[in-house]
Amino acid sequence: MTKYTREGHMLDERMIELVKNHLELSISQDVSNFDNVDCMIYNESSADGYDLWVVTNDAKQVNICENVYYYDNDLANAFEEQVRWGDKTFYIDEYVYDDCYIEDKLIEMFAENVEGIIENDELDITLEEINYLKEEYELENEEADSTEVV
Repeated sequence: MTKYTREGHMLDERMIELVKNHLELSISQDVSNFDNVDCMIYNESSADGYDLWVVTNDAKQVNICENVYYYDNDLANAFEEQVRWGDKTFYIDEYVYDDCYIEDKLIEMFAENVEGIIENDELDITLEEINYLKEEYELENEEADSTEVV
């Protein structure tokens, strides 16, 4: 029961682990992986010293209009959009990951994918966790809801 708090809630770290495994996401903060990922999310400075935020698939060809953000509050949504477009491997700058709500976005994505996570036989998820999630997210057994007559 190490994956639950005393109150019976699933830990955020466990939800993040499950959603990343379910969506087959890999997130690195190691700058040596910068060129070996589908998407890079990082901070740059303008010529006059302003912070800018970059979300790109090709750091060598950054499109100012499409890849550069003036505010960091949009980065978690930009990350989610990249996942929806099929990106699986990410380099996310440590500051961005910690301060721009990437973990909160992953927990939100967990909630959006909870049914698929429960049904994913390839995940290392316990029966206890499955039952907890079904109760927490008010998911009922499909067999119990079926009105089909055999």
